[in-house]
Amino acid sequence: MNSGVLKTKFKLAVHEANGQKYEDLFVRIMMQCEQDFKPVKPHGNIGDRGNDGWISTSGRYYQCYAPEDLPANTETAIAKLNKDFRTLKSYWDTISPVREFYFVVNDRYQGASPHIYQAVSALKTEHGLTIAEVFLSGQLEEKLFSQKNEVIADVLGALVLESNADNVIYKHLVTQAVQKLELVYWLNTSDNLIAGGIAAKLVDSFAEFTTIVFRTNMPGVKPELEGAIYGLAARIDALVNHFTHSEHSSLFGNRIWSQDRSWKKIQRTPSVYKQMDEASQKWREELFYLHRNLVHALNIFATCVRNSVAPGFFMGQSFVVNDSLGTYNGLQPYELIPDGFIEI
Repeated sequence: MNSGVLKTKFKLAVHEANGQKYEDLFVRIMMQCEQDFKPVKPHGNIGDRGNDGWISTSGRYYQCYAPEDLPANTETAIAKLNKDFRTLKSYWDTISPVREFYFVVNDRYQGASPHIYQAVSALKTEHGLTIAEVFLSGQLEEKLFSQKNEVIADVLGALVLESNADNVIYKHLVTQAVQKLELVYWLNTSDNLIAGGIAAKLVDSFAEFTTIVFRTNMPGVKPELEGAIYGLAARIDALVNHFTHSEHSSLFGNRIWSQDRSWKKIQRTPSVYKQMDEASQKWREELFYLHRNLVHALNIFATCVRNSVAPGFFMGQSFVVNDSLGTYNGLQPYELIPDGFIEI
């Protein structure tokens, strides 16, 4: 696919992207272009604390704003800018001091109001920032198109494939995996699994992916990739069932599936309590193994995608078990790349 077609596709994506859609596009591009970039997924009622993505080593932070009509929303844009920056500064400055700040705006190639530039400049002066800039859609395009063609195509959902019906099916399944499994935010998902929980909407999305896979008639052209897709779906199914079909987990009011410890509130004989405690601990141990197995299946899937579909898939990076609090490592944060499956 030539660069002209890809640029047209990008411009269409920009023009169609409001709100979360534009943020998702921005995050996907930054994940490919900046090795140390980390997206921030909103969590419960605390949101993302004004941070849509950051590079912790340099204290660089990004905020996204994509209204339907930017020129008509200048005052709203400035109000959001100032409010979100105050939130960002108060929370994230203690984690990694804010040195650089980018207000990412979907201007749809129309430019931003001088008042927005003035507001960003005022933040730079007030908070002593090294850099504070407005980041427009044209700059996002420039960043993306400085990458290799397969990376560009991957970001835009136009994976580098031969144009035949068989590969259309593979392309669809890979795209569904990225979207339904929210792979861009995998580190957040993994961290939550370590803590013993997962958002209900993500459980539903996981289940949707497995349904798509099992309804698809595979072409049989790329058996290794097909096996990896089926294997991934099976591991996802096992993880989902561990939450949704167990007496040791429940869907709580915050729409989070999590380990259910309510049984501890009921007085029981020591022997019964011990039995239930052991069963609860076993559930948590099995969750770790299922989580680990899913990560290994993701890496097998990613390798097969790179070998037969898109060489630049996730920039060749491995998926990991992300234990940021060191729950299983003496309170020392660590990442694990599994080297095989552990059958339960």
